[in-house]
Amino acid sequence: MNAKSTSGRPTKQQAAAKAEALLDTARRLFCKKGFAETSIDEIAQVLQSSKHTIYRRYENKLALLEAVVNRDVARFRIALNEAGAREREPMAKLRSMSRAYFDFGASRAYSALYAAIALEAATSDHLRSRLRTWAASALSPLHQTIAAILPTQRWRNGNPRAICEILVDLLDGASNRVRWSEDIDQDALSRIFEERWNVFRQAVGDVAP
Repeated sequence: MNAKSTSGRPTKQQAAAKAEALLDTARRLFCKKGFAETSIDEIAQVLQSSKHTIYRRYENKLALLEAVVNRDVARFRIALNEAGAREREPMAKLRSMSRAYFDFGASRAYSALYAAIALEAATSDHLRSRLRTWAASALSPLHQTIAAILPTQRWRNGNPRAICEILVDLLDGASNRVRWSEDIDQDALSRIFEERWNVFRQAVGDVAP
């Protein structure tokens, strides 16, 4: 039985659904038009709401953008942790998480927002700082998994942050190329990922070159 409000106010479920719809709409427009070219008025129009309703939740457009990205980062972290939870062996766990990271990066729908933010960050100290914070938060599951693996391995580099950066650079480079390529199917994505994963293992000394 669905909860109903008796005072004319939305229930918690209805309020949560409206909050999600606002973030979904803002994200879609930021991706399509860019942050600078998207207005609160336009978001309200698409949402069929009033801009005053939006301003009651977020003091300005930047605060709304940060809420959108914070939700993305939280979902990203959940996806990485769920991928790792499917494996018991430490390296298999890291590999599964790395594949999830690669698939996110190769997705045009996922990356469009961050391309728009990067464009704005070129002239915004605040957004550059926030991008660093978001990146550190998003990568923390990989970093923590590498840190847990290191005591059991004899890798060339004992710094988990440096190792994480090597892995991410390899995956980002590949995903940046395939993201805009035509006719990249799952078999091709798997092959590209496996190539990078093997290069990573060689780089850290996990296997012989």
